Amino acid sequence: PSFTPSKQPRVPSAMITICIASFLACASACPPGEKPPSSHPELVARWLAARSDSGVVATTSIQRGGAAWSNAISFADGCTGIPLLYLSKLDETARDLHANAHATITLSEAYLGADACKGVDPQDPTCAKLSLYGQITEARNQTKALHTLSIRHPAMLKWPSSHGFRAYVMDPILDVFVLCAYGGARPVSPAQYLNATLPI
Repeated sequence: PSFTPSKQPRVPSAMITICIASFLACASACPPGEKPPSSHPELVARWLAARSDSGVVATTSIQRGGAAWSNAISFADGCTGIPLLYLSKLDETARDLHANAHATITLSEAYLGADACKGVDPQDPTCAKLSLYGQITEARNQTKALHTLSIRHPAMLKWPSSHGFRAYVMDPILDVFVLCAYGGARPVSPAQYLNATLPI
């Protein structure tokens, strides 16, 4: 069935504003620690977002007549749960987002390293996966967003200015999918995801 954003619960704009404002303060002090238990999928989701530095973003492709298209991207969330990306319109992902901001970012525990999933196959449910669906647009505060991104990806500061790179943020997050245990995904609302507090 088609997704209808107007029927999905929206996270209050004040919450999003607070989270975005906290990027600079918490980016260098993010405490992901050990993987939380699967009985708390909202914590597993936030842990995976905090630990990840890359993932896959899926957009609606202009070049392919509206078909789905995905691309590997560098990623950071500054320990807020809100994805930040650094994109150039030379890349079709950025062009797709300017035409249709709705997109999905998918992260996998398997991306964290060879031993991340304790030897199980990356598709095994105990190897955590997180998909965030929402609208990805250019960040209003480019300086803070790039600062947060550069903590995880210092090379970004040296990427050529002639390529027109801009920081992008997923705001709002409209849907959250977390799979971290057998028995299927457990529902996690955007508010539960954003309000989850990782242990220090």
